Amino acid sequence: MADLVESTDSLNETLLLAEACKATGFSDFGEDRSWGVGLAKFIEATEAMNPPPVLRADVRQRIRHHLETRLRLVQDAKAHPEIVAQTIDRPLVVCGLPRTGTTIMYDLLTRDPKARAPREWEWFIPWPAPEQATFNSDPRIGAVTAMMENWLAHAPELRAIQRFDCTQPGECNHGMSHHFAGTNFWAELGVPKHAQWVIDEIPEGLYLTHKRLLQQFQWKGPKGRWMLKSPNHLFDLAGLINAYPDACLIWTHRDPVSTFSSLASMVYAFQKAVGSTQTKTAIGAQVVNLWVEAMGRATRIRASRPDVEARIIDLSHASVVHDPIGAVRKVYARFDIPFTQDHETAIRLFLAESPSRLGTHKHSAEEFGIDAGEVHRRLADYYRQFGHLLAKA
Repeated sequence: MADLVESTDSLNETLLLAEACKATGFSDFGEDRSWGVGLAKFIEATEAMNPPPVLRADVRQRIRHHLETRLRLVQDAKAHPEIVAQTIDRPLVVCGLPRTGTTIMYDLLTRDPKARAPREWEWFIPWPAPEQATFNSDPRIGAVTAMMENWLAHAPELRAIQRFDCTQPGECNHGMSHHFAGTNFWAELGVPKHAQWVIDEIPEGLYLTHKRLLQQFQWKGPKGRWMLKSPNHLFDLAGLINAYPDACLIWTHRDPVSTFSSLASMVYAFQKAVGSTQTKTAIGAQVVNLWVEAMGRATRIRASRPDVEARIIDLSHASVVHDPIGAVRKVYARFDIPFTQDHETAIRLFLAESPSRLGTHKHSAEEFGIDAGEVHRRLADYYRQFGHLLAKA
């Protein structure tokens, strides 16, 4: 990723597209251009903030990176049609709200010797295709590590909130940024108008991009059953199942009021790292609006789509934290996957060596203006259906 070059010039979609074509020497963005909607929304949301030059430069660099990546992926597929002929078979997908035990559940699943999880560095920089022989020494690891260290230098409190190690399994929402969708742009840069678009619309073609990235990763990279994770899947469970009809979904549950304040605290730290001036209460309101929509949408889809409901197992945050091996056993039994002794041994070793962050992240709903009563009213259907899973760990 290139160094930022500050500019006061407004972002211009036509110019950005032309610059990406010039940089790569390619001009074919592929048949699917649905990602253009999110690109336009991202540019509009950034300019609506009257951003300082450094923030505008950050956005310009991100857009260029995603456009150049798309051009190169299209070129790869044209030169090697076997890439897009690959199937993505029966992935396991963790899709609970942020801060509900999704990361620990993901870590446990990916200890399976037969698992294949996309790494953080792959999601951030998917091209060129990762290769099995150099997977653990790929130079992109250093580039993404430097980016993460820069975040932590500006907001060291992030270290107590989540893991920063790009060699570990990564979240699908990083890949969704290549479609100019998902919540990452808002969480990291504070672009509320883009967040509102995520609330208002289900982006067309998102899972075409998602699948194309997985195909790129497994083409030359390590093989295995895909293990995936992102709370962003809650916004479109129907789209996820349409793309991967045999997917196995793990929905982790924790009281949304606690999750929302924890997430707001994390987002505040991220935005502080890039100089955002959004207040805690503004971020708290955006967190509630975004994830109430995600939870409501996912709950309604489960009720109306039996094929989606049939692909889900529900787990409480408490069960994942207090009986992690038992939680994995339940998942594997639910989806008729053998749980091996090698997997259990790997989980025990991982748990023994991994420091816990439980209790180290301090936050409160009041700090971010989150009204528990409002959350309960707006998610009444969710609490009615899943309230038995929300006891505190």
